[in-house]
Amino acid sequence: MRTKILSLSFVLLVVFLRCIPLAGLGSYDRGWTPKEFHQNYLKFEIKNFKDRKNYEPERWFFVVNQYHFIIKWMDPNVYFPYTEKDRIPRSINPSENYYTNKKDLLNRNRFRQIMEGDRRDYFAYDCEYWMPLLLGKNQYKIFINDIADQRREGAEPEFDLPEGYSVRMKVVPAMRTLGSDPLWPPIGERPKDPELIRKGFEIEFTIEKNRPGEQEPVCDIGIGS
Repeated sequence: MRTKILSLSFVLLVVFLRCIPLAGLGSYDRGWTPKEFHQNYLKFEIKNFKDRKNYEPERWFFVVNQYHFIIKWMDPNVYFPYTEKDRIPRSINPSENYYTNKKDLLNRNRFRQIMEGDRRDYFAYDCEYWMPLLLGKNQYKIFINDIADQRREGAEPEFDLPEGYSVRMKVVPAMRTLGSDPLWPPIGERPKDPELIRKGFEIEFTIEKNRPGEQEPVCDIGIGS
């Protein structure tokens, strides 16, 4: 009886943490998974532009030089209280299991997946990733953030992909002015000095046909990969 009570208490605790934010825990968006897939990918790799090595075994946290990347599909199939012109943003980052064999040293354990959600939203520099996209014409929102370097960028691309075609995303570091920043300041406010400089990225997209038999490469970022 005592074991059942403890098990029930643990389940209730997990549900509680998943339902309310707690210092960022339990508030992770689980996103949405496309029902059909037609070999359309977003392919990207950000080269390490920093002075330090990509793999840092002497560090306690963030031993892999990494960045956050989120992509959301702007779903046109709206419902109340949305209007006809609205789009519902749905995160389509794959689950942690999608990159199990990636060998980028970034996989979250099961406990962290329970606490933070199971969608991969962080990636290693110098590692090429493939992420499934939707077939046809679709609009997306993307957000790239290197917290350690205080460098961020956003974009709202639209792709029209036939079956078997993918998008190659090229990302390089760049400098931005606050006046042209799509992410800052909050809506309704303007920067006091729009010419102030911040760190950002240049993002370019090209559409390419998949090569027959090509597979997503495995990472090779250093010791233990």
